[in-house]
Amino acid sequence: MHNSGDHPLTMGQLSMWRALSVRPPEQLWESNLDLTWSTPAGTTEEQVRQALTALAVRHESLRTVYRAADDPGGVRQVVLPDPIVRFTEASVRDPFDLADAPAWRAWVRTPDDGGTPQVRVLIHHIAADGAAVRILESDFHALLRGDRPADAPTPREVAERQRSDVFRAKLVAAGDYRRRIVAAVPKVPVSRGPMVRACAHTGIPYGAVRDTARQLGVTLPTLLLTVYVQALVTTTGRPDQLLWQLSSNRMDPTVRRLVSSMTQLVPMLVECDPDGPLRPLARDVNVAAARALQHGVYDPFAVEATDFDHGTFFTFIPAPADAAADPAPSDPEPRRIEFLAPRAHSGASFYVLAEVYPYVQLTMRVMRSGYGRPEVERFLSTMTDLLLRAVKDAA
Repeated sequence: MHNSGDHPLTMGQLSMWRALSVRPPEQLWESNLDLTWSTPAGTTEEQVRQALTALAVRHESLRTVYRAADDPGGVRQVVLPDPIVRFTEASVRDPFDLADAPAWRAWVRTPDDGGTPQVRVLIHHIAADGAAVRILESDFHALLRGDRPADAPTPREVAERQRSDVFRAKLVAAGDYRRRIVAAVPKVPVSRGPMVRACAHTGIPYGAVRDTARQLGVTLPTLLLTVYVQALVTTTGRPDQLLWQLSSNRMDPTVRRLVSSMTQLVPMLVECDPDGPLRPLARDVNVAAARALQHGVYDPFAVEATDFDHGTFFTFIPAPADAAADPAPSDPEPRRIEFLAPRAHSGASFYVLAEVYPYVQLTMRVMRSGYGRPEVERFLSTMTDLLLRAVKDAA
C-alpha cells in the first residue's frame, strides 16, 4: 500500500512517544483506551462498518503508522491513503504495534436477544486523547445518520505549524517556564508502594459546582483544583505544592476538532493557607492555572523527562457538550467511597481525576509508601468536605 509521505509528530504525539519509550513492555497496553458506543434502534452491522470506515477516511490519525528514527525526537508519522479498519475483537491488554498498522480497532457486538448493536473501540492514546474520542463518537453518529461533518484538521498540519519560525519562540518560552516551575519546588524523597485506587462518589450535582465556580468568578476546573490544593496542604502540612495538570491544548479554535493526541502535562506552583478564605485562593489558583495552560505546548525532548514522583497530578473531565440540553439532577445524593482494582501502573504515583457530570466523582490513584486505604479515604473525604463547604457557602 502506498502512503502519503512521512511527517513530524505534533508535540502531543511526541510526549506520548517519549512516555512509551521508557515504559516496560508489559505496561505498553496501559495507553489503550477502551470505548463503547451506542447505536440507534434498527442499526445493522453493515451500517456500523460503513460508518467506521468513513470515520477512518475522515480522520488521518486513524490511518497513521509511526516510524522510529535514530534521533528519538525525529520519529515520523506516515499517513496511509486508504482506511484499514480491523473489525476483529481484541483485549484492552493487547498492545498495538504502532509501526505495523493504525493504532485502533473496532467491532460490533450484537446482544444475544437481537437488540441494538453496540460498537466496541480500542484506540491508542497516541491516535486520540480524551477530547478526541468524544469527537470520534460524535462524528461516528453523524456518519451513521448519513450526515457529512465539516472537514477535520490533520495532525501533520499542526505538526508542521509547531515547527515554524513563528511557533519556535512559544516552544522556547514553554520549556523555560516548565524548568523554572519544577526547579522552584525541592524534591521530596518518595518511595513507591502498592497501588491504591478509590473513587469518591461525592453526591454533589454538576449544577451546584458549576454555580459555585461562577459565584467565585473562576472556571469549574479551577474550583476543583483549588479544593485539591486545600486537601493536599491539609493532609501533608506543606503550604507550597507542585501540581501537574493535563492540558488539552485545544484553546486554539483551529485544533478543537482535531483527532490526535494533543495533551501534555504542565506544572504549576501554588501556596495555600488551608484555613484562609476560599475566594482569594481560587483567584490565585485560576491565575496560576491559566499561566500554566499558556505554556501547555512544549517540545518533550527539549526538557527533562517528567518525574512522576515529583509533585502531584490532576486531570479534569468536563461535562459533555450536550449537558446543557440534558436535564441534570439537582438534588444531592448520599456520598460514598468505592475502592477499585489496581490498573495502569505507569505514570504518576499520586493522581486525582475529577469528573463533574452528572455528579462530581473524584478518582484517586496512589503508589507511594505511606498511602494505604486509610490515607486515601482520608484524602478523598477531606476533598469532598472542602467542596461541600464551598458549595454551601456559595448557595
